[in-house]
Amino acid sequence: MNIENRIKKIIWECFEANSEYSLDLDGYVSKPEYNLNSGIKMEDFQEDFERSSGNELYKKFRAAHSSCALAVNTFARWKSDPSSLNISGNTRFNTLTFEGKCSTGLGGTPPNLDLLLTNDENIIGIESKFTEYLKPKKPHFSGSYQRANLPQTEDQWWSLLEKVRDGNPQYLDTAQLIKHYLGLRCLNNNEGFANHKITLFYLFWEPVNWGDFDVFKNHREEIENFANQVKGSAVKFVAKSYPELWIEWDNQKDISDHAANLRSRYSLSI
Repeated sequence: MNIENRIKKIIWECFEANSEYSLDLDGYVSKPEYNLNSGIKMEDFQEDFERSSGNELYKKFRAAHSSCALAVNTFARWKSDPSSLNISGNTRFNTLTFEGKCSTGLGGTPPNLDLLLTNDENIIGIESKFTEYLKPKKPHFSGSYQRANLPQTEDQWWSLLEKVRDGNPQYLDTAQLIKHYLGLRCLNNNEGFANHKITLFYLFWEPVNWGDFDVFKNHREEIENFANQVKGSAVKFVAKSYPELWIEWDNQKDISDHAANLRSRYSLSI
């Protein structure tokens, strides 16, 4: 059994040990609401998902190993009051949107960010990963990704795009992150956010004992290399693991219980 399937099996076992609901053979519950942690309600996020492309709510979201469900279980408690969310020192948000659409300017279906946060000074786009990155993915861009079609692209990002275009498979989905960068740049330029600081936030899950496995160390190395290549950009790239975020929340009195609840489901060893 490869490491991805080993981890999924542990995730499924942990889910069933702590839930009244059962999973099918592929690790899916029968209804999306069965995949929610206590205190999270469908009305906190359902409208956002139903406006998005891909129909994820009734498909991928039902998986116990779903990254979008992980994001919802982590952040949906702030949907009605985003101003009280504190993520790595950023707070006082005006909007919190799941499956946020940010067009790259090329037409077609825009890539969806798992979470889009805005306040009077900042735009933060969050890409959430659970187990997806354990299967290396080959970067790919359609022929429309040409410099002349993407005037918002900074030199370091264009150099990276050209470097990885149709390159070797990686744990880090570099192509997806570049497309999110392009979408955030368009949002910054076109929708009244011209003076806002922009952050692309890569939030990923790891097991407690991640340091015992090359796959997780290699993933972190790819993240570091990516960050170094886009330094100095108008879009700040930040990467953090979910467990690191929950540790931050341990020190915030009002949400330490929420962090403990998340850890009880998602903090696992292989």
